Order: sequence, then structure tokens, then C-alpha cells
Amino acid sequence: MSNQDLLTRELKSIKGESIILKNIISDLNYSGILDSTQSYDQFVTGFFSSQNLGFPDLAPVAGYITRGLHLENNHLGIDIAARNQDDVRAPADGRVMFSGTSEDLGNTIIINHPGGFITVFGHNDTNLVNAGEELQKGQVVARVGETGKSQGPHLHFEIWKNNQVLDPREIIPIYKEKDVSIRQTR
Repeated sequence: MSNQDLLTRELKSIKGESIILKNIISDLNYSGILDSTQSYDQFVTGFFSSQNLGFPDLAPVAGYITRGLHLENNHLGIDIAARNQDDVRAPADGRVMFSGTSEDLGNTIIINHPGGFITVFGHNDTNLVNAGEELQKGQVVARVGETGKSQGPHLHFEIWKNNQVLDPREIIPIYKEKDVSIRQTR
């Protein structure tokens, strides 16, 4: 039997787990996680021990949704009213892609999560993490603020999956319950 036949047989045996395989392939590109300092075995062990494979389902901050998605106005996330200086937490394990400032969002953090997810946190008073840093789900990454174009302390929060914007209210159940914004159709 040739090597190709062995590979084909193995792939057929795990056909039912194709979503996991797609995520593994996607995660091989995940911010250079598989580099010379880590072995493939360590990567796979860490990947399968993760409870939700990067699904950003932890609310980053407690509060009420005051503004939802408005794609036609380029508002690609939700605004969560919160107290100034409240902790902002990572919604899933990941790696910081960007920690800096932008004109509109002020102090901003962008996190890359396994499985093709990216989260964006804007208007932070203080960013507590740096680009390249690996994060654990629930880790404090920033403090709520009102930097950039803001009219009061709140967190601007976006979730992306494979370059498609997602509505965090559909992923994080508490935000659906605490939504006081007027919903707009997309």
C-alpha cells in the first residue's frame, strides 16, 4: 500500500470530524502558533483540550447594549454601556494582533482566536496587553473608557468569522437579554 492510500484511508476514517479538521487547518495559520518553539504534538494537544475551540462566547464586559450593528453606517459591532474603568475580558483564548490607537475607536485591541474568529475592542481607557501576546479566555485585556469618537464610557465590541462580521448578540446570550438598543435590519 502506498503512502497516498494510507492517507486516503485515514482521511476517510475521520470524515465525520471534518469541521474539526477544517479548524485545525485554519489554525495552522493562526498567528504563527506553530513555530520552531512548539512541536506539532503540543499544538494538537492544546487545540483539543480547549473547551470551545476559540468560540468567543464569554461576555467581555457587563453592561447593556445601547447600539447594535448598523452595517450601512459602518458600525460593525455593538456598543455596551459600562462603568468607566470596568475590566474588559478576552471572550476566548487567542493572540493579540493589534494593541494601539485608531482615530474612531481610540484605544483598540484586536484578538485572533482559533477557528477563524477575530474580536475587536474599542474606546478602551487603557490597553493592558501587547501585540503578539497569547491570552486565556477571561483574561483582563483592557479597561472601559471613552477614547476616540465616544460620548461616554462604553465598549465597542465586534466579532468576525472568516472575514464576515457577526452580531455578538447572537453569540453571547446575555447581550441578547440586555439589549436596549433599537434594532436595525442589516
